[in-house]
Formats: sequence, C-alpha cells, structure tokens
Amino acid sequence: MATLTRRSILGGSLVAGAGLLAAACGQAMPAAPAEGEAPAPAEEEAKPAEQAQTAEAQKVVYLHYTTTQAVWEENFGQIFDNFRAQFPEAELQVDAVTGGFGVLIEKAVASFAGNVPIDMYYGHFSYISQFAQQEMIQPLDPFIAKDGDVSRDDFYDHALEKIAGQIYGIAWFNQGKEFWYNADQATEAGLSTPEELEAEGKWTWDAALEFAQKLTKREGANTTRWGFYYAYHNTGWFGHHLKAWGADWWNEDISAATMDTPEFAAAVQAGQDLVTKHEVSPRVSSPSENDAAASFENETLASRLASGANTRSFQENIMTKDNPFNIGHALLPEGPGGRNTIQALNANYVSSSAPSADLAWELYKILIGPESDQQIARLGGRRYTASRKQSPVTLWPYENADVYAKMAELSEGAKQIVKQSEVGAAWNQGWRDIEDGARTIQEVQDELQQVATIALEEGGCIC
Repeated sequence: MATLTRRSILGGSLVAGAGLLAAACGQAMPAAPAEGEAPAPAEEEAKPAEQAQTAEAQKVVYLHYTTTQAVWEENFGQIFDNFRAQFPEAELQVDAVTGGFGVLIEKAVASFAGNVPIDMYYGHFSYISQFAQQEMIQPLDPFIAKDGDVSRDDFYDHALEKIAGQIYGIAWFNQGKEFWYNADQATEAGLSTPEELEAEGKWTWDAALEFAQKLTKREGANTTRWGFYYAYHNTGWFGHHLKAWGADWWNEDISAATMDTPEFAAAVQAGQDLVTKHEVSPRVSSPSENDAAASFENETLASRLASGANTRSFQENIMTKDNPFNIGHALLPEGPGGRNTIQALNANYVSSSAPSADLAWELYKILIGPESDQQIARLGGRRYTASRKQSPVTLWPYENADVYAKMAELSEGAKQIVKQSEVGAAWNQGWRDIEDGARTIQEVQDELQQVATIALEEGGCIC
C-alpha cells in the first residue's frame, strides 16, 4: 500500500474497516518516473482504466456544510487553501450544502446509495447514528495506526465518537456549556454575580433559580423579560440538568437505559418547575403570543446556557450595537449530583466507499490540527480542544478562559446510541406533554425507558 505524504500523493487506497461498517481495499498506483528517467515501455504503460484511477486518486471530495455567513466562508476558505498549498498535486472538491443538516443528510445518503464518489462528510453528533445505520462511514483507527504525526493517546476521550470501541470521529469543533448572563441587568437588579456566589460556594441551581426570578420582568400577565432558558426538550442540552441531579440517559457503558430512576424524575421536575411553576422560562409547546420571545441578544432573556460557539452571535448581534451590554461568563451551577458539561461534537466522517480515503485523512488532520486553531476559533470553536497537545483559544474580552478550563476538567462525551434520534423524538414530545399537563413525569419516564431499551437492543451504542 502506498504511503501518502504531504509532498507526494501516490494513491487513494481505502483502509479496510472492521466491526460495524464495511470498506473495500484498493490498490496504490505506481509513481511517475523520476525526472530524466525513461518512461516505461509501451506494453507496460498504464491502461486507460488505470490512468483514470490514478487521476481519481489525486482528488478528494468533501461534502461540506456552510451557513453562507462571511465568517464561515472566509475561515473555511483559508483551511481549504491551506490543504491545497500542502498538497499542490491534489484536487480538493468541496461540495457545499446549505439549508440545514437535513439537506446534507439527504444528499449524503442518496450519494452513497447511488455510488456517487464522496470521500468525507461534514459531521455532527446529532446524525452520526443515521450514517452508522447506513454503514456509510469507516473507522479512523487504521489511519491513526499508520500515521506518524498523531497517536490515539493525543485525544481526550470526550472528543471522540466511537462505535464498538473503534473511533469514527475526532472533533474538529467541540463545545461544552457554561452559564452566560446579562451583567448589566444583574447589576441593575443589585444581584451578586454567579462568580461571586461561586467564590462563596453558593453557586447552585437554587441560586440560579433565585437569580432568574429576580431578573424576570412582567407587565401585568405578560412576560417582557425571561430570567433563564435553554433547550430543555433537547436530549443533548437536558443532559446537563440530569447530571446536576445525579441522573443520566444511560448507564456508564451505555449498556442500559436509566430513564426510570428517582433522580431522573427529580431532574425533570426541577426543569419543569422553571417553566410551569416559577415561570422564569418560556414554554416550548404552547408559548403565549403576548409574551416576549426569549432572546439573549435582544435583552429579553437575562441568562442562559451557551458555549463559545455562541460568541459569533454575541459579536454580530450584541457587540455591534451602539450601546452593547456587558456579558457575564460563569461555571454551570452545581446541583445535588454535582456539575459537569457534556461535549457536543462536530467530527467529520470518512466515507466507507471513499475513493481517496488516505487523502481525505490528510484533510481531516488539517481540520483537527493546530494549523486551523485561529480559523476554528473565529467560528466559535477551540475553547475546548480535542487534542491534549493543543491549548484552548479565546478571542473576546468577555470570555473567561478559566471557566473553559474548569469546565473542561468536568467534561464528558455525549452518551448516544445508534438509534439516538428515536430517543430524542420521544423526549421532545414527552417534555411538551408534561408542560401541557397531557402526561405525568412518570408516564413519560415509562415510555422513554421502553423506547430507549428497544432502540439500544436494535442498534447498539456509539461507544
């Protein structure tokens, strides 16, 4: 098998996958004759089909997602130009998709089914399960094993996506969650800041509730400013509430669902109380038309969970105002079960039918490597790093690097199964039903446990 270096692209062989996903192994193409060397005799020259394979091996096709925002286009453009500069013999074809992840997923699945050559897919933790079910992606372990630049031990476990113990994704962009708030509104209300409360050992979810209550504003029956909000109905986000109450969606090795525990019920009740009892957060299922939409940027939401990724929005929608407000950045509150953050990952995937898998791996390494730190940081990433060898990057004065560092120590990877979307859909509807009083927490728990158990049995875990 040919060795691919940054100076010479000799082939696009597929690395054979093991376990869940299938992959084929191609043949390396012979190198061109050295300068001054006579060409091979006519009868030994490559046949037309072989010449076509050689030409194809010089190209890598990346199914990419773009928001079309200038910051996105410019920084990814720099990353792609960096690849082209390092591999001038190769062609990088970037097939950009817009309109949401659903569009990308549809194109990826259709291309794979139709044998349309794609070497690497833009990835996100929310749909790795769909790609895995279609056997569209291959493990990265063989690439890492033969690569002298990287080692498995370089990467934090929470920055990896694994199936049956093999690595399928390494995050080029990973984000935890922290507590962000409008510091001017807190000052105006005469409140102790979360940082001050943390220094006193008092920054808990009870304190966060009081913080939100004092920052919620109403005019008659209408709410004009919400005290706190995040996407409770999303499994990835609500995991933070679960962990704070000592609960989780799954047990440690993701061999069983744990959605029927008292701790799980307590976490759901605490979250629901923020919405239906204390009314510091808006409803998801049936919001009032007379209440303000909860927007941190528009100052109708005083505090929220967010991440470094949100700094792009903060810069565009807050800091460009004539009178921007001051932003506070603090650790997550501590709950009865402690606190941690669950890392949400963007990790690209190498196609199991990639014609130029080795070349795709070189692009993969550029995206996760230190040479892309500044570009990814401008997109909101690299506050948390996948590699132990890379240092976190911050760009704006309101970001607290110590908060990122401390939350990094409390990070863990998202626990998911191959059929995670089925669990996510059940939780989304369950949260809404509890809000509306259509079902009890116990009833939702019972259904969730059943859905999750069946889904795990049928599809297995991403672990």
